[in-house]
Amino acid sequence: MSVFRPKTSATALALALPRETDKEEQSLKNLSDDVITNRIFTINSEDEPMKIDIDNYILFIDSVIKSSDKIAVASHWAKGNKGHFALEDDSLKYPSQIDPPICILHQISTEMTCKDPGVETAHQTTLEILNKLARYPWDAKAVLIFTAFATNYGVLWHLDNYSHSDALAKSLATIKRVALLRKELDSVKYGQVFFNPNSMIYKSLKAIKYINEFRKLSRYDTKDVPELSAALRQIPLVSYWVIHTLVASSIELHCYLSGVQGQTHKYLNDLSEKVGSTVVTLENHLQIIREQQEEVELYRWLVDQTDHFPTDITLFLSKLIDGKHKARPLINCSTQLEEYIEDFLKEKNLILIVSKRLDISKEDLEILHSIYNEVKKENKFEMVWIPVIPDPPIEGDEEAYEYLKSTMKWYIVPLGTQIAGVRFLEERWELREDLLMVVLNTQSKVEFSNAVHLTRVWEKEALPFTYDRAKALLKKNWTDSTVVKFTDQPRLRSLVVINQERNVIFYGGHNPRWIKRFEESAEAMKRDPTTRDEGITFELVPVAMNKGELDPEIMFRFWMAQRSYFILKHQLHGSTAADDISRLISYENEDGWAIIAKGLTVVFVGGGDLILKAMDEYQLWKKNIRRVGFSGSFKDYFDQLTATSLHCTHVNIIGFSGWIPLIITCPVCRRYMGSGIRFTCCHGGPDVL
Repeated sequence: MSVFRPKTSATALALALPRETDKEEQSLKNLSDDVITNRIFTINSEDEPMKIDIDNYILFIDSVIKSSDKIAVASHWAKGNKGHFALEDDSLKYPSQIDPPICILHQISTEMTCKDPGVETAHQTTLEILNKLARYPWDAKAVLIFTAFATNYGVLWHLDNYSHSDALAKSLATIKRVALLRKELDSVKYGQVFFNPNSMIYKSLKAIKYINEFRKLSRYDTKDVPELSAALRQIPLVSYWVIHTLVASSIELHCYLSGVQGQTHKYLNDLSEKVGSTVVTLENHLQIIREQQEEVELYRWLVDQTDHFPTDITLFLSKLIDGKHKARPLINCSTQLEEYIEDFLKEKNLILIVSKRLDISKEDLEILHSIYNEVKKENKFEMVWIPVIPDPPIEGDEEAYEYLKSTMKWYIVPLGTQIAGVRFLEERWELREDLLMVVLNTQSKVEFSNAVHLTRVWEKEALPFTYDRAKALLKKNWTDSTVVKFTDQPRLRSLVVINQERNVIFYGGHNPRWIKRFEESAEAMKRDPTTRDEGITFELVPVAMNKGELDPEIMFRFWMAQRSYFILKHQLHGSTAADDISRLISYENEDGWAIIAKGLTVVFVGGGDLILKAMDEYQLWKKNIRRVGFSGSFKDYFDQLTATSLHCTHVNIIGFSGWIPLIITCPVCRRYMGSGIRFTCCHGGPDVL
């Protein structure tokens, strides 16, 4: 049985408050989010959930609450004068598809009235109501309870509005003691619970609207909008606190009508703070979701424009950078002036350079300058650099950006610009740590997905950066394209062209002692009587050497060209076409390596101690020279040594942007190479580093 407490004197209330406050404070602390979540987890029914038109219910709730408060304001200012406040039709919404479960709403209304005030009562009542609505989804539970509350609240103020002009309304208002409610309009507690935009009821209404928005956004895949998953997990807990607030508010309302002491200030303060913090949490979720939603929509638009729907390159670039139809101006490094994309890129092709770091190598910058100087001769291309850097920039970023800006002549995106299309760059164009260079025509069609590899091998010769041009260049000899130019023998190309049978051994490495030993072994092979008797000659050609010394800059460019050629060859011609190159790349971290060629045609690639061993054991395989030739005999013996070696083969292509092979065939044993940080194959044996 409910026991109402009559309003007490100030002295009695002062004596009672400390014990009551301690009890309320302890009880509220016990209702942590973890406790509530564990308690409500089992409430939902396993039966098929009941569905309601949540949009229309929210429309009804919003209309009734706001209209009732307009009447309350008018009643407050009328001070008992006759007549009634006429609501404008525009302020009332008439939902057309609500078919409310009348009996359930009546039961909920009954549960929320004539109860003792206090947090424990509100908590237990909330759980009882939730059990009655077990078959409804969580958002529907909160909406139905809000509908029951709004109906009672609206009826009270509707009766008050017409009690001066309608006898029946006056009689019903008297029975419901609406006059007592009117007297509370000036009280702090009434304003805290009802009546103003920051009240508990309006915060709860806002929470319900946010939950409904999350429900509508659930059409998105949570992989695309990851914040949505976190927001949806909040719905049961948010629904509990909304319902708890509605129950506590309903009890407070009926305490006014009954003329008894209502909820304590502390409980209402704590509950208001709780529902307020819940709304803030939902707003934060929603803000992040909207940002991710915009990112998804932009990503889909960019994909559509490049793949299916030709669009002007100026619009594409603007959307990629700023997500808008008109982006902020870019910096023309030739003039140091700002220019809009529409002004300089109209009806031109675009070479788009993208980097995730501000440490573009000197070698890449030199290549970019040679490209820029070439394309400016016909003025059919523009070059734009997009740096994708953190916000805020880390220490040293501003200085690095300004340095690169001072070395460039083309257009660049201003420092601090948050690139809207980062997801597109990373997922569609596969931007990683290395430089990305995408070539697009005037209608945003991708002419080449990452021309940086073309430029690192052939520089400006690769223009106009199309797949047809790439295929034509790949028909050239590998050593001619990527090895000869890094030697100090400019006459070598003409020599081997004249004599295609000439044996050539290219060699290099980072260990001078290995190189010295290799040269000594090669000279010993040259002096061998069998070599002279068979009339065998071969050219020894060092790579990445400058005046007899290793040159680190040339070596860097050499390996950069090898990897780029490997990726292009693998992408356009398949795995087996790149065997010799992948074997050479696997020797990058060895002491040294060698390419044995006939003319400019590669016979085999070897390296490390294994090739030195083959050369030192020349006496064992020179007998086969007359039958298969020098290079053939050399290859056969090296293959024999390789077959008995447990040395693993590693092909490192870490950090490259754009397309990279996901599967690589081992150039030694033809097995698929394992991949992790790098591609590895141990030819059936254990992983021996």
